[in-house]
Order: sequence, then structure tokens, then C-alpha cells
Amino acid sequence: MQKGEKTKTTGCLCFSRQTKTEFSKTFKKSNKILKKYTKNNSDILDDDILEVMIRLYISDNKTKAIEMLQRCRINPNFQTNLIRNDLEYYIPQLINFMVFHQQLQDDRLIDFIIKASSIDFFFAHLVYFQLKSLSKIVSPNSKVEFKIVLQFVKEFEDKMTLNYQGNLLIATQLLKIHLEDSFQSDILVKSIMLSNKKDNQEQEVYQGSLRIKSWKHNKIVQVYGTDQWSDYIKDKNLEDCLITKHEDIELQDYVSIFQNEQNNGLQEDLAFQSNINFWNDITKISDELSKHQKKTEQLHRFLNNINLNLPAAVYIPFVKNSIRNYAILNIVSKESRVFSTKMRSPYSLTLEIFRPEIESYYNEKQLLDTQISKPIKTNMIKSQSISQSQVQFQNLNNSVIQLQRSYSIADAEKSFQNEFESMKFNQTNQQDSYEQNNGIGQFYRNRQESNKNDSDTDSSDNMIDQQQNQQPIQQLAFSLEDQNSQQQIQTDSKMDQSTLNRRVSYLQDGKGVILTENEYLEIKKTIFGENTTGLQERIKKQSPFQKLKSWQLVHLIIKTGDNLKQEQFALQLICQFDQIFKKEGLPLQLRYYEVLSLGPDSGIIEMIKNATTIDSLQKNLQTKYTQFSDFSDFFRSFFRNNIEQALQNYVQSLAAYGLVCYFLQVKDRHNGNILLDDEGNLIHIDFGFFLSIAPGKGMEFEGKVPFKLLSDYIKVLGGVQGFLFRDHFRKLFYKGFKACQKHQKEILLLVEMMYTGHGTTLPCFSKGELALKELEDRFNPRTTSDAELFVFVQELINKSLDNWRARWYDKFQYFAQGIFY
Repeated sequence: MQKGEKTKTTGCLCFSRQTKTEFSKTFKKSNKILKKYTKNNSDILDDDILEVMIRLYISDNKTKAIEMLQRCRINPNFQTNLIRNDLEYYIPQLINFMVFHQQLQDDRLIDFIIKASSIDFFFAHLVYFQLKSLSKIVSPNSKVEFKIVLQFVKEFEDKMTLNYQGNLLIATQLLKIHLEDSFQSDILVKSIMLSNKKDNQEQEVYQGSLRIKSWKHNKIVQVYGTDQWSDYIKDKNLEDCLITKHEDIELQDYVSIFQNEQNNGLQEDLAFQSNINFWNDITKISDELSKHQKKTEQLHRFLNNINLNLPAAVYIPFVKNSIRNYAILNIVSKESRVFSTKMRSPYSLTLEIFRPEIESYYNEKQLLDTQISKPIKTNMIKSQSISQSQVQFQNLNNSVIQLQRSYSIADAEKSFQNEFESMKFNQTNQQDSYEQNNGIGQFYRNRQESNKNDSDTDSSDNMIDQQQNQQPIQQLAFSLEDQNSQQQIQTDSKMDQSTLNRRVSYLQDGKGVILTENEYLEIKKTIFGENTTGLQERIKKQSPFQKLKSWQLVHLIIKTGDNLKQEQFALQLICQFDQIFKKEGLPLQLRYYEVLSLGPDSGIIEMIKNATTIDSLQKNLQTKYTQFSDFSDFFRSFFRNNIEQALQNYVQSLAAYGLVCYFLQVKDRHNGNILLDDEGNLIHIDFGFFLSIAPGKGMEFEGKVPFKLLSDYIKVLGGVQGFLFRDHFRKLFYKGFKACQKHQKEILLLVEMMYTGHGTTLPCFSKGELALKELEDRFNPRTTSDAELFVFVQELINKSLDNWRARWYDKFQYFAQGIFY
């Protein structure tokens, strides 16, 4: 807070007296929307971060709320199967509050963000990317720029660059290791093992260790992946060029290939900036490709130029599979493909990565991950026992914590007022302008297009008579009430294997096509693509890094021109549903992928391998593999040798995504946005339409469909009278509904917090508060007993069964986009 500023500008402005239309109405109503979740007691557990976030949003005493934040763990726990109870997971909601509610005016919250970012560079990078994503609001019609946010992003970047200057950003920098111990890797591991024996000793956190540079200049590392590699290796044996010691790899700073002139004047050891430079270049390529005719060829040139600066101390900011703890070695440019759309050039990216700190002690990997999972909190620097590194950290923070504003509070207030006024078009025009054909399903489709004209083969024989299922549902409901339904809900819902084997014999005896091994492998490669294991082995044989024990591949999709904040938010909610199912011990499978918005209209998406769209599969069945009569026939033929496990995966994922699609009202569920993987899992992708928004511009075929459940899908389970559908899918769907209802607060809070800031910027909130009310109503139908709820849930299933609206939407997509159904 600048001297002379009025104190009323500090704190949450959504409760301050402001002039009419100065800020979005959503800010003014945040107290009303979230107040219902507030508890009377003030004693909140450190790991109850949702409760802390509520206090931050609605409490008059922000100081108390920020003190609670300092007790919360910052980093994720990799030992709990990613049940997230860390503040990093809530960065979208945290930055949403800081920007949209407080307009970057509360120094107390800013100080906390800077402090947390200064001790955990993972946290710092995610804060940076989230802030950058909010610096502009991009819609199909216009762009609104928040100048104050852009200015804050630059100041935040400068502070973090100074804070981490000279540090090597590797995962173990967050472990309990003294600065002076990190020069010797054997001491490093001994320090970790010793600290494990001291259960009562607090974890010591510091900002990082000094860079350890290799003095060896390895020509192989320098030229691999560049245009020089083919000439270099031409007369050599690859076996003689293998990197056998990870010490030969120098993880240097990454320098941008697009901003060399600007970077020439920069000093070295800008570790924090390296990761930003790298991802800026990766997304910049997508924009540059639009200027070229031979896009894939040009893409490979760009990526080879980037490889000139790799390996480097850069990483992928994804949490799943501990992937962010790895450093990027090389981009396998030949594996990258451009997927051109009308105006954009998204592309795929394959990366070689490794974890340098576990190379010499690969057997200690689990121990290292255990250490990384120990909580990091901002209040840890107040510990009684202070290491040398912590002293340096505290000395550094004397100059870092206070972010010196280059703008006044009045400037910020005026800027936000003007920019929000110019943003109002989003609430009215976003829905009609949203582009349908901008999804990521295109990355999983077979690129070999067929010119064959397919007639409409749908007949009344494929339609499901919903009425025939009403009586069994009523009987199930009454028996459920008589047998104490609550007890049934808590029983283990895993499929009984012996029962399954007896019930699915119809799938094995005289059903489907018996494939030879060669036929099976050929179909698998054509439909699901090259097997991940085979792909990894093929690339590894060509890589000089193949001897590294921690070497692996990562596959990404790079997109620009799209507002990925909504996709990222949707995947956060799906991740939350997955955690609910895990907490309740339900075998409901959501194979969700990670999405990270890197800027206002760019980001990275985790690519799901060994999967194909139902659209691409149906196209192959109708043009190339005509020996299969339909989707069900293909399923029982292809998975014949592992049918029990494939059916488990299929029914559990079908039920899980059915629940998600119902509660979140996910639309645009055509067969180009639904995948089948080579283990039988159904996977939904592309969440541009959910909660408020649906495609159709007034037609809205899917408007009254609870979720997509076509007869094609049910036939795999033996039809509506089949055991797997009647006794397993229906009951599993009901138990999943009960679990979601029990933990609905975890979903509602995420949505309501985002709405009270993002309400004017995300299409999913185009209905305003009505979207929140409808979401809560879906969790709480008007039922008075478990039996009534069971009937309600079964009626949802019945309404979805081969619903004519969903069927017609598929037909519309076929005629409009050529997407098979």
C-alpha cells in the first residue's frame, strides 16, 4: 500500500461501496453465493484448504485468512495417489480472487503469493502462467487487455528471476538438504536417508542450490536433435556415441530462438526465466506456422533450432506421474505433426526427458518421491532450527518479498473499471460466437480420409424401448429400501470376477470374429496407433540418451488461438470428481488429461496415447474392416483374449463419464469427442461446452439429454437386459451419484469461486447465477429416501437411453462435419 492511500481500497473490493456498473455484478454477489458454506467455528485444519479459500473470499478479516493460507501446504503429495490437498491445486481460484476481486490492491495477499513463489519454483511458474492467462480476455469477437495485470506479471517475473538466479531448477531443490551438502550427490542421498530416520525433525526448505556445471563439452549432446545430427552420425556407430554418464549432460539456461537480440544483453543463470522462454517459443511456433505453406517441414526446422539450446533446466509443468520433476533433454522433431484448422496450426510434440538427481541412485527413487511429497509451507521459514540455506533465503527475501508497485491503487482501480466495461460483450455474444470445430478430437482421428458415401443405416431395431425397463427399476428400488440401502452403498462395489466370467460367456461363445495374431496387431496399429511401448523403444534405440535409467517420452498438444482457461477449469472439476470416486472406494474410471493455460490464448494439453475417437473407429469399420458388423462386434472381437478386464474398464468409464456429463452438463458429445483406448476405456475430451453453454445456436439438440448413452454403447454390455448393464452399470451409476452428492461441496465451491470472478470471461457462465442454481439442483433432486433417489437415478438413465436428441445431434454432426456415428 502506498503512503497516503485510503485504507478502504485495501481488502476485497466486492464488499466496498463502489459506483454502479464499476465492477461486474458477480463480484458484488460473491459474499451471498459463498456465505452458505461458512462454519461458525474458526478452528480450521491446515489441510482443509477449501475452508481456508472460503474465508479468503468472504471474510471481512483478510489478515486471518492469509494467516491460514500460510499454514497450508503449497506442494502436492505424490504419495496419496494425487488426492489434492495443496494450495497449488487451487491457484486458479487464488489468482482469480487476487485479480478480479481485489484488483491486485491487497498487499497482504500479494506478499503471501510472492513469499510462496519464492520458496517453490513450481508454484511460482504456475502463478506466473495463471496471471499471464488473465492479462487478456480473448473472445471470438474481441480482445480486452488488462494493462495493470500485464504490468504486475512483468514485475512478478523480474522478482522471481532475481530470486532464483544461479539456481538449478530440479525437483530435489525442494528437499530437506542443506545448501553446502548439495555439491556432492552421495552426501545428498545420505542426507535424505538420514532425515527420514528423524521423524520429529521438521522439513527444511530453501530456495535452491548453486548451479553445478559440467566442464565437459560433449559434442553429441550439443548436436543431437539439430540439423547437424544426420551428418554427424552418418559415419559413426551410435553405440559409440551413447551418453553413459548423466554428469556429461549440462543443464544450461534456455535462450529463446525468437528473441536472441533481446537476450544478448541479459546476464547468465536466469533459471526461472528459462522455463518461460522455452514455453513461449513452443507456443510462438504455432503462430509462426500460419505464415508458411509447408507447415510440418517448417515445424521441424523450428524444433531443431530449439534443440540447439537443449538439454536445459526446463520442465513440463504437469503434476501427474511426477512428470514435472524431469528435465527436458530433446524434442523428437520427426514425431511432431501439424494439425491445421481454418485459422490455426496446433501441433503435437514428443519430448525426451530424464531426472538427473536419481540417475546415480535409481533404486532410491521412491525415497526421493517421499521426500518431495513432504509439505512445504510459507510459515516454515519461521522454524527454530535454521539452516545455512534458510538464512540465505531469508536474507534474499528481505529484498524480494515486497513487490514495489510501479502503479498506484487509483491507477489500478481506474484501469479495472474501464477494462471491465469493455468486457461486457462476453456475456451476451460468447455463446453464439463460440467456434465448434476447435476441439482436440482431431488429434486422435485417423488422418486417412475416405471418400466413400455412407448411407444412414440407423433403424428402429437399434432403438431401445425405454418403457420396458420401468418395472424392474421399481422392483429394484423397493428391494433396496427393504434391505437397508445405506448399507449397500458402503459395500465394496468392485465387479465380482467369477460372476463376470459366467455372465459374459455370450461374448466369447460364437460371438464376434476370431482374429489371427497378425490381424489383431494390424488392426491395433491402424486404429489405436503405434503402441506406446513400441514407440518408446523405437525412439530410444535412436537416442544417445538411451542409457539413462530415468529416460522416458512425453507427448503433448500445443494450441494457440483458443481460450484454454475454460478447458483447464473443466479438467480441474473432472479431477475433483475422480478424487471423490477414489475417496469413496468406487471403481469409477476417469482417464482425465492435464491442461495448462500458458497465456490468454495458448496452452499445452497432455496427449492421450493408444486411443482413437469413436468417429475414427466407426469410419474404419465402415470402410476398411467390414468384417465387423458394428461397434459391439468389434469390441468383443478385438478384446476377445482379455474381455473380462476390457468390460470392467468399459462399464466403469462409461458410468463415470456419464455422471460427469450429467452434473456438469457437458455437451457437444459427438463421436469425435469420445475416445476408446486399447484397454477398453471410454474417454471424453474437449470441454468447450458445459454448465451454461451448448452448441447449436438455438437448435440445441442435446438440451434435454441428461447424458449421452446410445444403444451402440449399451450393446457392448449385452443390451438393456444384459447383466452388465442391468445389475452393474445401473447400480454403479447410482453409487457414484450418491458419492457425488455426498461431496458436492467440493465441486460447487470450485465452480462458485470461479464464477464470482470469471463470470464475465468464461462462456460456461453465460447463464449467470442460474448456472450455479441448476448445478446445485442436479446434486439435490427432490427425493425423500434412498429408494426414491434410486428411482430418480434410473429414470435419468432411461431418459438418456438412445435419446432421439442425442441421436439427431450425431446425425447433424455427420452431415455438417463428416463425423461418423
